[in-house]
Amino acid sequence: EVYRKMQDTKQSMIKESARSIPVLEKVDVLVVGGGPAGVAAAVGAARCSKRVLLIERYGFLGGMWTAGLVLTLAGFNSWLKPYHRCVDGIGGEWLRRAVKKGFAEDNPGWVLNSEPEGMKLIADELITEAGVIPLYHTWAATPIVQNKRVRGVCVENVDGRAAILADITVDCTGNGDMIYRAGSAWIKGNTLQPLTLAFDFGNVHPNPEISHEQPRCLPIGPEPVLLSGQLLKTNASRRLDVELDYDKFNQDRLEGNLPLFGGPWVGGLNKDVVWMNTVRVVADGSVAEELTAAEIRGRKDAFTLMDYFKKSVPGFERGRIQRLAAQIGVRETRRLKGLYVLTGDDVRRCTPFPDAIGLGCWSIDIHPTGTQTNHSMYVPLPFHIAYRSLVPADTGGLLCAGRCISVDREALASVRVGATCCVTGHAAGVAAALCADKALQPAELSHDDLRAELRNQKAILDLPG
Repeated sequence: EVYRKMQDTKQSMIKESARSIPVLEKVDVLVVGGGPAGVAAAVGAARCSKRVLLIERYGFLGGMWTAGLVLTLAGFNSWLKPYHRCVDGIGGEWLRRAVKKGFAEDNPGWVLNSEPEGMKLIADELITEAGVIPLYHTWAATPIVQNKRVRGVCVENVDGRAAILADITVDCTGNGDMIYRAGSAWIKGNTLQPLTLAFDFGNVHPNPEISHEQPRCLPIGPEPVLLSGQLLKTNASRRLDVELDYDKFNQDRLEGNLPLFGGPWVGGLNKDVVWMNTVRVVADGSVAEELTAAEIRGRKDAFTLMDYFKKSVPGFERGRIQRLAAQIGVRETRRLKGLYVLTGDDVRRCTPFPDAIGLGCWSIDIHPTGTQTNHSMYVPLPFHIAYRSLVPADTGGLLCAGRCISVDREALASVRVGATCCVTGHAAGVAAALCADKALQPAELSHDDLRAELRNQKAILDLPG
């Protein structure tokens, strides 16, 4: 009823009075959004000796890795034997530091467990040591655009409205908010992958005879493969000590005894706490009304599933939801129309690019919106990501990174994961710093100069030999 009333008033308009607002900062590089892409972008740019400011709406960094509770870090390793490491640079450093403090694991597995609270701490350390200026609890409202060039962003926070001016702005919002509001070309599909509200299931007692720490490597490769059927079912989760009856779950869903769900896919560093990726809500995460409804529905479904798992999963009888994600996870919304659109065919063919800025290796992983709880995934060889996919075709002073880069829907299904977002963020941040240093537009930047600096910062650019 509330949404219906809101819809009824949408045609009403008011005229906002013009006003002068203070310029809060003038920086070389402004990064909007502090998820894996944003942290990597900010640190990468700052390590080029540039003045960098990072805007984040929460009081902490990490995005989906922390606010979204996506604690199984995806995209560091190829799924295919011999399980090549595909991401280093800022993302790799973040992981190594977390491992050293006991906040994450590092092994050849297809996903790596982490602890989100610790990942927040490491992110703070990375930006502080690099000299990045952080501004938390701040929303980027409107890009400042002059002659089709972004000159900075107007922001809103508890201090009010202010402007931040920058030579180059990097959109790491996930939804491509700055791309959209700056007037850059973008696309959003008619069908979007469902959203997931992750949660931790505490006070559980999984099978004590099976280790929850053993590296989880898929028995596939070295050739690309379509992962489906029983092979998919038996290798769907990070942890083997949680005994899940997928056939029963699916049947109960078909009979109407359960809400829409996926998997379940489980993980977690601690034996007595199981992370659950299972809630599934169909919505457009770039529309505030739908996102609000999805959050409400996601919480309701999480507790419904908790009650079900307590009755159906061995060792979960006395369990409870210990932690819900602060934000529902959004997989797919806007995508930039950039200088190059990376495609699913590029992923399958491992298309080589002279302007490659890093590697992707996650599967083409498109979550369905129907009752199907597990879905087939094409597992590729490691593949190149082109710098041109970070560059708007029609707007200057702007780069993007993360899941809003210029890709088709199939390529998005691979590059959207956290470690790969670090790859594109790292490249966008370094590119922004080089552009600011040389007074260039992103489309004018030398690929050789960019690749050289990324190598200097320990990024992996070359396909495995």
